[in-house]
Amino acid sequence: ILSIFESGLFLKILSVFITGLWIAGLILGDISIILLAIILLIALCTVLYVHRDNLQEIFQKDSSVVVEDERTQLINEKAATMTFGIFVAVIIYAGIILIALRDSYPQLLQAGCTLIIAAVFCFILYFTSRAYYNRKF
Repeated sequence: ILSIFESGLFLKILSVFITGLWIAGLILGDISIILLAIILLIALCTVLYVHRDNLQEIFQKDSSVVVEDERTQLINEKAATMTFGIFVAVIIYAGIILIALRDSYPQLLQAGCTLIIAAVFCFILYFTSRAYYNRKF
């Protein structure tokens, strides 16, 4: 079993299976399928956490091949930051629009407040992780 795990095939198959459970649970509207997916996801995260030092070796077949360099990593970081900023801005604007429409469409007020709260949570998560990685590196 360890060789199956070390090849990464088991983790990939389990990830596809969990994704299938999420989709099936959403399509069928069955919470028990979604709970099963959550349990399997927690188990997968536990296994990945235990073997976190070997993850690069597990998923990278040939260790002599350079997968990415510093330039590629910098480009990915800049793209992720821009994507995050645009996504949060769209969430904030959509939330503001839905809250502004509360007189005409009062049923949309809850959705607007939820979007604003989600955007605030994203900012808190972003700044917390940024502070963590600034201290770490």
